[in-house]
Amino acid sequence: MMHSLATVVACHPGKIEVSCQQQTSCGSCASQHSCGSGIVSKALPGRQHQLTIHTTQSVHVGDVVEIGLSERSMIHSALLVYVLPLLCLVVGAALGQWWFVSLAGGSELGVILTALGCAALGVGIAKYYAARLEGDSAYQPHLIRVLGQPVSAGLAINAASKDSE
Repeated sequence: MMHSLATVVACHPGKIEVSCQQQTSCGSCASQHSCGSGIVSKALPGRQHQLTIHTTQSVHVGDVVEIGLSERSMIHSALLVYVLPLLCLVVGAALGQWWFVSLAGGSELGVILTALGCAALGVGIAKYYAARLEGDSAYQPHLIRVLGQPVSAGLAINAASKDSE
């Protein structure tokens, strides 16, 4: 299960709304200082995501919670959104090559249009299945645990500086 921390922004009967920061892997790479993606990720702030999570636990606005989503649903979603349209594009290019160039002796324009049409068909199929999976609880984030109110920076005590004198 993939885990993330989020802050509760609203509480409703039976559900909560949380906000979480999009995380990138650029902070842990050894070449983050020389990589273009690492530099861009530091320059641009991460995106905030608002999610609605169904729960019966007692949660208050401002609480930090841990949410999770299964890897299986994440992989299925990625395959549906990214791989299916790309696969349709490749199949469309092969069909266009066979129809327009091999059989008809035509130009590459037919190949390009067939590939784009098949890619659009793949996007349409992905949207259809994504809409069907939207209500499935396996594809929704779940509340794992409530961590409580965040500790204020002004209340934190650094004991190391007092002990080292």
